[in-house]
This record gives sequence, C-alpha cells and structure tokens, in this order.
Amino acid sequence: MLRINEQEFKLLRDFIENECGVMLGKEKAYLIENRLSKLAKDCGCNTFGEFYRKLSNSRRTDELRSLTVDAITTHETLWFRDQQPFKILEERLLPEYQKAIQQGKRADIKIWSAACATGQEPYSIAMTAMEFYLRTGCEEESCCRQMNILATDVSSAILAAAEAGRYDANAMTRGLPSESLNRYFKKEKNEWILNPEIRNMVTFRQLNLKDPIAGIIGPFDIIFLRNVIIYFSETFKKLLLNRVAGLLNPGGYLFLGAGETVGGYSEAFEILEYDGTIFYQIKT
Repeated sequence: MLRINEQEFKLLRDFIENECGVMLGKEKAYLIENRLSKLAKDCGCNTFGEFYRKLSNSRRTDELRSLTVDAITTHETLWFRDQQPFKILEERLLPEYQKAIQQGKRADIKIWSAACATGQEPYSIAMTAMEFYLRTGCEEESCCRQMNILATDVSSAILAAAEAGRYDANAMTRGLPSESLNRYFKKEKNEWILNPEIRNMVTFRQLNLKDPIAGIIGPFDIIFLRNVIIYFSETFKKLLLNRVAGLLNPGGYLFLGAGETVGGYSEAFEILEYDGTIFYQIKT
C-alpha cells in the first residue's frame, strides 16, 4: 500500500472535494491510502504525488476520475433505512397525493432518491407505494403508472448494480422485512432478484451533486436526500440545499438523514414532525 504525505493529502483532498463534494478531514489520510493505493499502482504511479498529477491532467470525462470517485465515496445503504421516512410516506404523504390524483388535480407523484447507491432506498420507496396502493384498493397498474421515481448516484458502476435489481444474501439481511422478501423477490441460485413491477418503477441516472441540477432533473414532489450532506463542507451544504429547494414543486417535501438538518443552511423549508420524526416542506 502506498503511503501519503501531508502535501499529497492536501492536493488529493482538495481535488476530491472539488470533484464530488466529499470533504475529508486530516484524520482521513488513511482512507485515501486504503481506497486509492491499488488504483494509483494500476495507473503506474509509485507515489500519490504522481497519481495526483495524472488525475489533475485528466479530462472530466476520463474513466480515471470516475474510478477515483467510486473508490472514495461511501455506498452504505440498506432496505427501509430508519423506517420512519417510509412510514411518513405511506401514512401521511401518499394519501394526500392519491386524493389529488383522484380529484384530477395531478397525474402522478414525482420522487427523487439522491445518492441511491445500490438501489435499496428507491426500491424501498417503490415497495412502500405498492403496499399503499394495494391496501387502499387500487390496482397494481395504477401504482406503476402514477409513481415516477428517479434514483441518481455519482457512480456509474454502482448504478449498474442498482438497475439490475439483483442482491446477495448479505444485502437481503439488511432491513428487508420477510413479507417484502417473499412478495417482491425470487431466488435464483445465490441471488435474490427483484420483480419487474417494482424494478420498472425506478429510473436510474448518473448525477454528480456538485454539478448544476436545475433544468437537468425535476421538479419533484418529494426528495430523499438522506445520509448524504454529512460528507459535504458547510459551504456546499448551503449551496446544495438551496438547489434542492428549487427542484421542489409547491408544497413539496424533503427527507434528510436522522443526523442531518437544514438548520443554518437554508431558510426555504418549514420543519414538520410526524410520529417523532422530523422532515421538511418547502415554504409557500
């Protein structure tokens, strides 16, 4: 494994933050060593200084940059993570939107799952919606037609895995209720394959949150930006949350991770509470 000196760390730290928004403190030098040493060696670099020069001289679209971002970003995820946002979705938000659809005031429900990793969050949203539709006497086809879920991530490799909808035994033990496993998956050798109805409710797209997003995606009724902004600088948190506010339809909702807040970063949101859980609504 290559070792990184202070100057090399500063150069790579700044490059990574500029490239994908992830901020690395001084104590994270080991993370660069662990995650980028093999990539640097595969590129023929004997030091992180050489690797930085190769990176900085590459084009934005070069595979090396993509591989670097893939290696350094965290892809931690699980099914129905923290549970409460999905409960709020099913009990509070979907009834509101379904009523508007039945009254002819809207045609669909647009949801964005940002930094979706291997797809567990957007697929959990889709399963939650399907359960709600079936419980309220609606047809499965109505759910598939009316739920418009976009899932994005900076990593093309991770997105390919998400879109395939195939998971190993370890992934299936992380938060997935047995009822959902039996209803929405079939086992094939050592993998569990998500059924086409749920898989086709989600559209996957590569997106770097550092890039401008207005006019590229959206607008949305609900945005899941969960367990993402904790990795960003204070400056970028402000920029991103205000960009996100601009992507919400009037009355739209935002979910952040349990340890995240809009407080101090954006004044565009009202704080809401449901069953002890905080979420946000765009101010009118």
